[in-house]
Amino acid sequence: MKPWLVRSSSFLLTASLVLPAVSAHAQTPVAAVDLAAADSVKVGGAALAAASKAKLSKEDAVNLAKKIVPTQGLELTQVSFRSADYWRPFPEWTFNWVKKAAKSNDVELSYSIGIHADTGEVTSYSRFDRGASNLPYAKRVSYEDARKQAENFLAKYNPGKAAETRLYLRDMPAPKTPLNSETAYSFRFVRVVDGVLFPENSADITVDGAGIVTGYSLMWNDVTFEKPSKIISQEEAEERMTAEATAPLSYLLPWEKTGEERNKPVLAYQNPFIFYIDAKDGTALTSPYLVPRSQVKAPTPVSEKKLPARHSGAPLSQDEAVKWASQTFDLGKYELRSANYSETDYRGNRPVWNLEYGGTDKGDGGYLYVSIDAKTGDILAYNKDVRPLATEKATAKKADPDSLKEKALETIRKWSPTIANQLYWIDRSLDEASRGDSDRYSVTFQRYLDGIAAATGSASLTYDAKSGELLSYYAEFGSETYPAKPGKILSAEDAISAWKDETEVEAVYVLTPQSEQDRKKMEATPSYLPKRTAKLVYRTISTPFEQSYYLDAVTGEWRSQASGKVVNLHRAEPADLKGHPAEKELSLMYEYDALSLIDGKILPDRQITRGEMVEMLMISLNNGRYYPVYGAERKATYSDVANGSRFFSAVEAAVDRGLLDKNASKLNPDEPINREELADMIVRALGYSNLANYSGMFQSNLTDISGSKHRGAIVIATTLGIIPTDKTAFHPQAAVSRADAAIAFTRFLEKRGDQNSQPVAYTAE
Repeated sequence: MKPWLVRSSSFLLTASLVLPAVSAHAQTPVAAVDLAAADSVKVGGAALAAASKAKLSKEDAVNLAKKIVPTQGLELTQVSFRSADYWRPFPEWTFNWVKKAAKSNDVELSYSIGIHADTGEVTSYSRFDRGASNLPYAKRVSYEDARKQAENFLAKYNPGKAAETRLYLRDMPAPKTPLNSETAYSFRFVRVVDGVLFPENSADITVDGAGIVTGYSLMWNDVTFEKPSKIISQEEAEERMTAEATAPLSYLLPWEKTGEERNKPVLAYQNPFIFYIDAKDGTALTSPYLVPRSQVKAPTPVSEKKLPARHSGAPLSQDEAVKWASQTFDLGKYELRSANYSETDYRGNRPVWNLEYGGTDKGDGGYLYVSIDAKTGDILAYNKDVRPLATEKATAKKADPDSLKEKALETIRKWSPTIANQLYWIDRSLDEASRGDSDRYSVTFQRYLDGIAAATGSASLTYDAKSGELLSYYAEFGSETYPAKPGKILSAEDAISAWKDETEVEAVYVLTPQSEQDRKKMEATPSYLPKRTAKLVYRTISTPFEQSYYLDAVTGEWRSQASGKVVNLHRAEPADLKGHPAEKELSLMYEYDALSLIDGKILPDRQITRGEMVEMLMISLNNGRYYPVYGAERKATYSDVANGSRFFSAVEAAVDRGLLDKNASKLNPDEPINREELADMIVRALGYSNLANYSGMFQSNLTDISGSKHRGAIVIATTLGIIPTDKTAFHPQAAVSRADAAIAFTRFLEKRGDQNSQPVAYTAE
């Protein structure tokens, strides 16, 4: 759908429609303008045509909205009406209320609420409160409390949809304990039809750390649901899933890796169950187009053998590159405007000439762009400015997709022969069909190595769908290094079995794709809403985890697609934690992998190591797990925390943030941390390290810290109540147990959450 067509279905109604003191009626149309300029508005007919068709007037809708929004002290600043369209399939009134600060004019509190213009249902809701950020960490609500708030909100303000939905948690990982008060809990209530989920319709609700609903959005279609007289059982669907599953190998590059590690792809088996089973007859269907998988053609190579290069010897000079371009393309109407040489081009770390041409016809203003591999002569890019495409009648016959495919294959073999045997044609016919009456047609290719999909590498050719003219050409290879042979790996059967153990089959309804006729009608008439139908299918849901993951084809381990690190999809419960006085605090550290189980136990009395504490602090400072991932180019700060160590990234991140002394030669990460070191680390994490340097400013009744180099940090940490004392003794050199570290860490989180709103006072000597 064209963007301007989407916007045309929404109208802003200004003060003449908003303020009761004005005698205008909701059916009085106005142009879309700012509320402040309402007195000078001249009305038109567009808003009238849209709003007059709604069953609910503006006055009725705003009265319904006021039952939800506490409008006292707030100003109604904007009203808008949106007619139903493909993206929001119901008419909707939207109202915005705002409260601003008296002096700064900053928004302190705002509400936005949408009302279904035919049924009066609440369709959207959002709340912003500037003061919400002052919530103390210790006062945040639990996930369970937030869930109850979401359920209560839906039941109170849209009881009809509450009765037709179910809170769906199967695809969400178990929520972790928040590490700050600015958390948000998300809940999805999925539509249920005759006991079957319809995931494309839902009510989504967000609850903040204070337990207040801050967001609500309803997506609901008028749908006809398929009712097969007979369906296959879930057990039969599982059998069909297994029989139809394929597990092709692929190379991956975990995206968080940098430096040399970024150039080392890993062999992976990704989820082989990303398809549907027709509940009526067991046919395997593609997602999302719902066509039989048997109709999708397998990738085919551009060339069965390696082809000779267009050029060999010394890299092309500029004159030679220009000559190559003139021999390859018709440049009669163009002249060279610029030539740029890149020694290590991003399209594969190779030398490349980039040539830009301008049209000789001054009235045309067109351009043509060419990139040539200076070593092989391969064409890497060609782009011709065609403004506009040749105009033809809408009924003109399109170029045959098969002929364009063959033309693309021949073009690659001719223009980029050295990479032709690694490029495979990918069947995108379903994608193209979904676009409807497009004036462009693209043929795409992916890089394969010995039948394995490469981590990077592709080619794409775009044609005028009617004339068949080539408009653009693009080919690129990554700079990563691949092994000559993959080596010993898990079999595809073992991979399918491993993934099967992590999946669960369930029946769902899915929307069937739009017909080409409906797509064309929607483009021509944005208000047109085609009749939607939903098909009953079976799908699989894999074990939810906080990160995307894959099966390592060499080791059989589950790994994060972000970092490449081994992940545990099923966290074991510690055998010795239940009932411990520090159970809550220890659970938090274990939850974020700062503590590892030893023989299935958390061992609360075991001394915590320096590396474990650094890791936990860095996790907390980076919203859970995201601290920098350093590549091989990062030189280790400490001789005993080498690149590749479990603690390397956390330690280097701590050095960069000033939590550790970068001038020390060793860290001793596996040795127990003592109490004064813990105090120093926590105070640095709070941002009070400079203050701690003036230790002489602080009075203290602690009798054993006068000789400590961390005296200032000890006084601050004990004054804040983060690290407890033994009356007048601190015991600076004493080791710290896992339980004590967990308690100190939890108190650190609490103090960090309110340190800005509640400054700490110290008594000077």
